[in-house]
Amino acid sequence: DIAPYIGIRTVPRRKAEKAAWKSLPALDEANLARFTQEMWKLPEREFQYAGIDAIDWHQGALSPAFLLDPVQELVATKPWWDSVDGLGSAIVTPLVNTYPELTSTMWSWLKSGDIWLARAAIQHQRGNRDATDLDLLFSMCEVHITDREFWLAKAIGWALRDVSAYWPEEVQAFINSHPNIAPVARREAQRGIDRAIN
Repeated sequence: DIAPYIGIRTVPRRKAEKAAWKSLPALDEANLARFTQEMWKLPEREFQYAGIDAIDWHQGALSPAFLLDPVQELVATKPWWDSVDGLGSAIVTPLVNTYPELTSTMWSWLKSGDIWLARAAIQHQRGNRDATDLDLLFSMCEVHITDREFWLAKAIGWALRDVSAYWPEEVQAFINSHPNIAPVARREAQRGIDRAIN
């Protein structure tokens, strides 16, 4: 019920985007923000995916201000796990990695009361592998550790599952020390631990 689909799959969509964009000059930050906001106004979901792909295409040239305008608005507008996680991979994680001072924005998102901003914050280190700040991740997970809201619990579980590949004992100790962790978060984390030790 979030948005209708045109019915274009990922591979042909990205092929069409590349064909359309490769001969064009790169967008500056203001025009990229405008473009993505226009993509979010269109009804079909593929337009939001195209907006995310455009951000990913330009991510190396973006300033920390882009996280608040337009990314924060995009995360909270017409939200679902696919667009939130897509924005996370395309721009939230890269920007916070490049500008560590944006960690304060992640804390604001985490405590905002918006489940999608909180989800993006919890997952903002996904993909960092053994460069993940484990203490920060645990601290952020603790804010919503008992939350039964599915999309938050799933975010915690996925984030813990990812780092279990590098720190299975630490993640096991963390979930053991939080007996009231949401079941879906525990289940996902345990999958990562079991995979790492077996």
